Amino acid sequence: MNRQPTQSTETVSRLQGMTDLSEESWRSKQELQERLRQLLGEYGYRLLETPVLESTELFLRKSGGELASQLYSFIDSGSNAVSLRPEFTSPIMRHYLENASGIDLPARWQYCGPVFRYDSSHPEASGQFTQVGGELIGSSDVTADVELLKLAVAVPNKLGLDGWSLRLADLDILNRLLDSVGVSDRARSFIIQSMPLLREGRTAVPKFLEEDRHLHVVGGNGSNNGGSGDSEDAALRQAVKGLDDDQARSVLLGLLQWNSADQLGQRTPEEVVERLLHKIRGTDSEDKFRQGLELASDLAAINGQPPQALDAVKKVLASAGSDQSAADRLTEVIGLMSNGGESKGRLVLDFGLVRGLAYYNGVIFEVSHPGWPGALGGGGRYDTLSRALGGENAVPALGFAYNLDALISLGAS
Repeated sequence: MNRQPTQSTETVSRLQGMTDLSEESWRSKQELQERLRQLLGEYGYRLLETPVLESTELFLRKSGGELASQLYSFIDSGSNAVSLRPEFTSPIMRHYLENASGIDLPARWQYCGPVFRYDSSHPEASGQFTQVGGELIGSSDVTADVELLKLAVAVPNKLGLDGWSLRLADLDILNRLLDSVGVSDRARSFIIQSMPLLREGRTAVPKFLEEDRHLHVVGGNGSNNGGSGDSEDAALRQAVKGLDDDQARSVLLGLLQWNSADQLGQRTPEEVVERLLHKIRGTDSEDKFRQGLELASDLAAINGQPPQALDAVKKVLASAGSDQSAADRLTEVIGLMSNGGESKGRLVLDFGLVRGLAYYNGVIFEVSHPGWPGALGGGGRYDTLSRALGGENAVPALGFAYNLDALISLGAS
């Protein structure tokens, strides 16, 4: 006799971070979305909708460990690694690369739709939310940076929000500073992601050096002294031979997917990949790494009004004998931004700022409000993303996005 499956009598609850909307709330959201669509349309940004589901690799190529650890990912019925969209920038660059022959540059696109992120350390911040934003592809000119920044600050102004502020930095300045030391790409990536913790200045450097010895970022030359790991290391070196560090990380992450999660211990897959990469490709000397950290900490400590902050930046660059052109470019951007008055009194230069995505390489910014715990929105320049996604050439690009649900929560109207 066949038995019927036993059904639970417990209520099936809504997943944390996923929200139901009443008709009234839905209509209010749609009205706000339409106002922002019109605003971006006035600047020449045309609508583009991308799939909610994409290849996981699209988000691993250049997004960085923070976003990679927040993906809602799974293997579909065709054995493909796929992820729910955590952001729009990579899908929009994918769209451009797939259709480049029929697209005139510069191209301007706007978007609005759901994104999904899981944060194990802050489950209350996990789930689905709506992003609205714009991307400008194909211009490296200063005026493109200014256009996007002015559009970004037009959003809270258009919605009648008061009390917001704009924090701005420039990763090109940091990269020029690190160029003078000659640190490796891996050390550079580590230093960039550590900038918020280097805000206290050079007193933080010894702590970082001790941590980095443990993570094999510094010291040694990447070789081992024989044993069972030799053949495995040789195989890994061969697997990533000829790849840049970002491509190598993607390959190593893919290899880890074949291992059971309990093999990782307390470390995330991204941490394991970084350790593997340091091991098979060698490490920086401690002296060189210390110099990079010290200069980066000098820069990270700069936080204040643009005139004074820019003077301090130029002094740090001069002390290292670094190229000043990136600072001159940022000075021009700030000057043009100030002409409009939209951000007057709200703009602060904060060189301890780091966006959570590794594809940024120039101006980066965040808009915050005392009534919201995280950033309302932010963005920046990402000229190297096209190559990371398989493009033949680097394509200058920049963009921004806002959390539409956060804007609604603050009473935007």
